[in-house]
Amino acid sequence: MTTPKIPSAVLSEHFQERMQGRHLVSALFTTFRFEPGFFETDILPAFFDVPLSHAAPIKRVQLEETLRSLPGHIAVYYDPHGLVAEGGSAKLDIRRIPIQHRTGIFHPKVVFALIEADEADEKNHRPRTLLCACLSANLTRAGWWSNVEAAHVEELAEGEHTTLRKPLLDFLDGLIREAEYRRANETLRQEHSALWDIRQFLLSTSQRENRSVSGRLLTQFHNGYEAVSLPDFLADATRGALSGMCLEVIAPYLDEAAESEPLQALMDRFQPKEVRVFLPRNDRGEALCSDALYTWLRKQPDTTLGTLPTDLLRLSKQEGAKHRTVHAKVYRFFDPTKGGREILYVGSANLTRPAFRLTGAGGNVEAGFVVEATSAGKPDFWLESDTRRPAGFAPRGEDEGCASSGGTLLVVRYTWNRQEAAVLWGGESASPKLSVEHGGVCIFQLADLAPRSWVVLGKEDAARLERTLHSTSLLQVRGEKPEPALLLVQEEGMSHRPSLLLDLSPAEILRYWSLLSVEQRAAFIEAHARMPGDDDPMTAKVVLQPVQESLFDRFAGIFHAFSCLEERVRQALEDRKFKEADYRLFGKKYDSLGSLLARVVASVEKGEGDRVDQYVMGLCAKQTLRELERAYPAYWAEHESDIRELNTQLKALMKTRDGLAAANAEMPEFLKWFEKWFLRRAESMTTEDAS
Repeated sequence: MTTPKIPSAVLSEHFQERMQGRHLVSALFTTFRFEPGFFETDILPAFFDVPLSHAAPIKRVQLEETLRSLPGHIAVYYDPHGLVAEGGSAKLDIRRIPIQHRTGIFHPKVVFALIEADEADEKNHRPRTLLCACLSANLTRAGWWSNVEAAHVEELAEGEHTTLRKPLLDFLDGLIREAEYRRANETLRQEHSALWDIRQFLLSTSQRENRSVSGRLLTQFHNGYEAVSLPDFLADATRGALSGMCLEVIAPYLDEAAESEPLQALMDRFQPKEVRVFLPRNDRGEALCSDALYTWLRKQPDTTLGTLPTDLLRLSKQEGAKHRTVHAKVYRFFDPTKGGREILYVGSANLTRPAFRLTGAGGNVEAGFVVEATSAGKPDFWLESDTRRPAGFAPRGEDEGCASSGGTLLVVRYTWNRQEAAVLWGGESASPKLSVEHGGVCIFQLADLAPRSWVVLGKEDAARLERTLHSTSLLQVRGEKPEPALLLVQEEGMSHRPSLLLDLSPAEILRYWSLLSVEQRAAFIEAHARMPGDDDPMTAKVVLQPVQESLFDRFAGIFHAFSCLEERVRQALEDRKFKEADYRLFGKKYDSLGSLLARVVASVEKGEGDRVDQYVMGLCAKQTLRELERAYPAYWAEHESDIRELNTQLKALMKTRDGLAAANAEMPEFLKWFEKWFLRRAESMTTEDAS
């Protein structure tokens, strides 16, 4: 019998296809293993339709530009024991929240992507949709690039009547509880901004109580925070539909035991007609389970061990190519008769007691979808029978060897706009003496931290942490375990984090403000990025043409650039993209107004540059701030300290006026007259006025 074709797609391409004609608003990801650098440079771009460089450093700067224009927010919730350093450090404005799960591991792989139509409808409304995906893939290079994984994506429209509303909301609320942020709603909105956006969208939907329509099962969400076993959930979600079907299990991790209690629970509950179980093997042909469990599986009635087709496992079509690691988790029930039903659980749960919550004292946090995929054809097993005797046995735990040594109970947070560092100890009792280090050099030491309470560090410790964050956000913690534990710093106030690569001159900043299209700005960044070395083969060697005397070098260019800046800030505030306005006005990025003023003030203090240009830039900045304050007083009031800093820079910049006024006796009166009319915003003429 021919093995049926297994549906397959490239994960990142699948998300891109689902987002056609729509753009991202907010996104939330959950994962066990987490490579923060790889996530930023190679997973996140799948959710943005923007031109990006192939060189990772430049790509990050371009993504930095893209993220600040994002209407909402992005967050990753991860198990700190699954943190992986190989993918590089995190550098972008993405909230990274560790989850310390007490009774097992934090294991769900869920993607929430809130997206919005590019074009408005006839009511001038841009409909929003929530893409909700349950996967087996971690946010790692292996998960998204090389493993055999499984995923199912659901779409929820605004106001939809759905079976998913309550369980999805319960899952989000569980994340908040696990993150130890039991606070007021306003703080919740700040600490979990991406989650808040997703939650608000789900509140617009309504809960559907019936499980099926016209005999077809509606999709159900397995919320790993519910205190029910996976077999109990499957039985309740399907209301008896699974009994007597064939059962196929694809799961790479099995219990390190002589018998499989999870498989036995499935067989007892659903009495499958026939069972086929994937036997995980390594490259040496060893079974990744115990000899006793292998023997037990072979003795089960109507049960066969299986493997996926070779064509699906090969990394390439070449003969002798290595096989891909199978990391998918699929529990497939089907009726083998023609037109028979096919119901699948797709998600994160392995064939283990903690994943199934059979331990009697909690277990892992998992997540998955139960979905019906019935077609008119005759379903059959995906797995091919595997009767080969293993070359040996190499049982392994589903924590993949990292839960005991990889993570730390310490949380470190740095807030860039306040230059403040804080720590939180997640243990049940006071912390031991800890040393937080990078490259073997101690950044600061801690001892006797009270459990679950934020402690603000001293200024010297905060300053050392800030200097370290310029190069990496991945640190080591000594003193908690025999081996150093990996820690990922939480960074906030990212608008005030210095730019990753760009350090533009005032003229370059003005020119950048004047660029209109995304493509123009992407090309500008790629051309102006200061690469740390010249040996990156993926970096195009762009030869910049000398800029001739033009509108960008004199007054028309200055006026135009400030006009573009003001228009973009106004548009951001009208669209409630407050983060983008913060970046453009108060941030420390390459093109922020604060960065421009700082560079011009530095030139003034050194006696460099054209005093007239500097004076006009100061007036333009003063006029821009005055007009924005008039138009958006509430926003202005919320940024009192940021405004004060800009005004201090302006005061230093306007010292150029003294030099101009000293040119001759008539100049002071001229400047007084000039400033009066310059700072007054001209009004456009009506048709009658023009005639």
